[in-house]
Amino acid sequence: MSGLPSRLADDEPSAWAELYDATADGLFQYVTVLAGDPDAAAEIFQEGFVRLYRSRERLREVDDLKAFVFTVIRNETNRWLSHKQKRMAETATDEPLAESVVHSDDDDTELIRHALKTLSEEEQELIELKVYAQLTFTQISKILRLPSGTCASRYRRSLAKMRLVIQEQIG
Repeated sequence: MSGLPSRLADDEPSAWAELYDATADGLFQYVTVLAGDPDAAAEIFQEGFVRLYRSRERLREVDDLKAFVFTVIRNETNRWLSHKQKRMAETATDEPLAESVVHSDDDDTELIRHALKTLSEEEQELIELKVYAQLTFTQISKILRLPSGTCASRYRRSLAKMRLVIQEQIG
């Protein structure tokens, strides 16, 4: 993606297509997991790209474009979740905010989903960024504003916690 930030800032159509192709799959999967709904993820994804487009001049100064895009989309997801929480409070429903979306009834998938839910929100997000979004620890560290070594060690600890939960479940 070398030179891509400048091409985006210059509003080159092929640059936007290249950015989309390079980030869409991981971003969409990540947002779907956080939002718990593919339709909401599409809405969030679109709003995030609109924000990127509106502030495209700033893209010239970006060092790691992929991490920057994930940060923008993450912030947009958090805004959406906040609005959803407010709407839910107004309607007084007890629907959970964000459940992992996995369209499989497979026992292994259910074990993993259960283990993921036992983690803190911060641990879940780290796992989601690494596994679903397939980001590097360097990119995750920029998004979460933590040292990459901290991200890596927290990731390993989170996986170990999940492993214990799964082992308890399967006996």
